[in-house]
Amino acid sequence: MRIKLGFGNQCLLALVLGLVAGHFMPQNAVDIITPFGDAFLKLLKLIIIPLTFSTIVASFSKLDDIHLVQRLGTRTLIWFIITAIIAATIGVLIGKLFNPGLGLNLSLAASDYQPRTIPSISGTFLDMLPGNLIGQIAEGKVIPVIIFAIFFGLALTSMGEKANTVRNFFDEFSHVMFKITRKIIRLSPYGIFALLVPVGNEYGIATLLPLGKFIVAIYVACALQIIVYAILITVVAKRNPINFFKQFWPAMITAFTTSSSLGTLPVTLETLVDRVRISERVAGFVAPLGATMKMDGCGAIYPAIVCILTAQVFGIDLSLQQYILIIITAAIATIGTAGVPGTASIMATVVLASVGLPLQGLALVIGIDKIIDMMRTMTNVTGSGVCATIVDKTYQKHLAK
Repeated sequence: MRIKLGFGNQCLLALVLGLVAGHFMPQNAVDIITPFGDAFLKLLKLIIIPLTFSTIVASFSKLDDIHLVQRLGTRTLIWFIITAIIAATIGVLIGKLFNPGLGLNLSLAASDYQPRTIPSISGTFLDMLPGNLIGQIAEGKVIPVIIFAIFFGLALTSMGEKANTVRNFFDEFSHVMFKITRKIIRLSPYGIFALLVPVGNEYGIATLLPLGKFIVAIYVACALQIIVYAILITVVAKRNPINFFKQFWPAMITAFTTSSSLGTLPVTLETLVDRVRISERVAGFVAPLGATMKMDGCGAIYPAIVCILTAQVFGIDLSLQQYILIIITAAIATIGTAGVPGTASIMATVVLASVGLPLQGLALVIGIDKIIDMMRTMTNVTGSGVCATIVDKTYQKHLAK
């Protein structure tokens, strides 16, 4: 009797087998398998820009109502901020419950640790605007591409029938990119296995024990945030949350494995359109934004718990005002540092500095970043998918009028 596993379960099995196999494999075997995981990530990164650009242009070039763009953008940002505030609040509450900094020794911090530089507000804003687009693409900056694609699509709309040839080209090109995306995504179980083997090999129990409470706190907080998403899917999007998570599972597993919201973007888009069945137009608008701006795990939960750990290690009593400041700063930072490499460290640095806590506290947790980054990223991507589904509900209501 043959047991047939669904695609999401195949990815989950690959994740477990990769961790277990990596733990027992000799180093030379791990070195052979690791490049296959890197190759899978390269394939995902290959399609990010052409898929994002063609999908947005194709979607916006067909718009009959330009004001709909404003509504989609406004509602997307509102839901991004609401869920970020909830995530930061959960981070503070779980941090206080677990007390991850009690009993930690500062000697755990790397002596050569250098705090990340906090980007200026003007620099971050200018970083988002399209400039030398080819150079920005080479640097992996997606927001400038999104903005240019929206302008390009709206320009095609304003030209009417004159732009039909270009409009049809990008429509067909976006379908070609989805076809390529689906082929690459079928390789996910193999790529996930190869990505998890070195993780299982590198992190042993001895490495994780000193920061065990911190790791558990991150995972519990992220799990609670996903429960919040389930409530929002039920109440706001009027969908069965169990069905939603079953449909969205491939994107969640890929995010957990790759630890990259951008790297998961092709899977997120394909999953939202083909499995969750939301509008391609909404998915093409919200998901790319979410891949760079929806950082509930990295930008809200993580900095909040790092702040509490740092305060406890250095014996600093935080006031109620400081807790509120942590929540507000973390929520704003999730959007304000979009597109900056090393997002989680940058956001934690921003929040630590805003509350007046020593930046050295971040050094304590850098060594186990990969382990916690997996759950953080899965939370980010799940939040992006949930917001896209909620915004799609509004979009469908608009079409029904």
